[in-house]
Amino acid sequence: MKRALALILAAVMALALVACGQKETPTTPDNSDQQQEDQTPEGWVPTKDIEFVIPFGAGGGNDVMVRKIVEIIEKNNLCPVNIVPVNKSGGSGVVGYTYLTSKGAGDEYTLASTSASFYTQPLTGNSPFTPDETNFSFVAHMVKDPVVLVANPKYGFTSMQDIVDYAKAHPGELKWGGIGNASDDAIIMYMFNDLAGIDLTYVPYDDSGLLQAAVLGGHIALSVNSLAEAEEHMKAGTMTPIAVCADERLAGLPDVSTTAEQGYDISHQQSRGIVMNAGVKEEVLAYYSDLFQQVAETDEWKDFTEKNAMSNIFLPYDQYAAYAEEMLADYTEYLALANANQ
Repeated sequence: MKRALALILAAVMALALVACGQKETPTTPDNSDQQQEDQTPEGWVPTKDIEFVIPFGAGGGNDVMVRKIVEIIEKNNLCPVNIVPVNKSGGSGVVGYTYLTSKGAGDEYTLASTSASFYTQPLTGNSPFTPDETNFSFVAHMVKDPVVLVANPKYGFTSMQDIVDYAKAHPGELKWGGIGNASDDAIIMYMFNDLAGIDLTYVPYDDSGLLQAAVLGGHIALSVNSLAEAEEHMKAGTMTPIAVCADERLAGLPDVSTTAEQGYDISHQQSRGIVMNAGVKEEVLAYYSDLFQQVAETDEWKDFTEKNAMSNIFLPYDQYAAYAEEMLADYTEYLALANANQ
């Protein structure tokens, strides 16, 4: 029914580290000044604090990713100024992206993370921006993040077939929650409805915190979450893992089968990256892109992505824009399928 959304782009570029030898020079004022100039980094570097906008609430996949990035930068002294994460939730990401663009073209000190709604909200007419270089500068793509279908334990579901059987016996009763009306969460549910011939009801929420509270409280039966979002709840038994929406089982959930293994192939990975305002100078984009590549190459980041079953797919600024165009085309196709099955 679909082509795989997870476009595996193994475009990880190696960071060249140039070792600069130091010459012995007499200790004179002129030579000291020259040494200082030689040690000054080439190109643009930030001179004031940087704001990193998270267009969703605390605890969601974007929030977890951004805060880990900032933690690694601080721990390894990769940036000379502070990077401050700021949650700007609402409108399935629209509030955060609108805040970013309000800073004006060429702004050099505001970043924002991206996920599915970066593409889907404009496609549904629910956003004042378009996800392209008219409104944004593309800095770096970081990861692809698989999602897990979970259920409130009170329903007793342990498989997708359990859900199908219940849904057919109780048409329209089961509620599936997600972020916004045009998100991966909604697309996956409509695919499931189509493949299984059932009628799950979609309930939109503004951010993952509200969504998780709804599942935990039994207000809705089902949702899809990244492993980082749902892991603690699954360990505590307050969410039941049903299936992994990925091509392979996750190392962190080896006993949970994939959707394809259960007969309903709705594999999916969430794309997460970083953007800035349109019109940012190339030397500024190059600085940030290099910064995030350094993050992607640390052991801390590799451990984080492995623990959360993410695909560590780094793309620098000069490749991310083209990839975003491909993502937009994919989401156009997927939303057409979702609309056809509403």
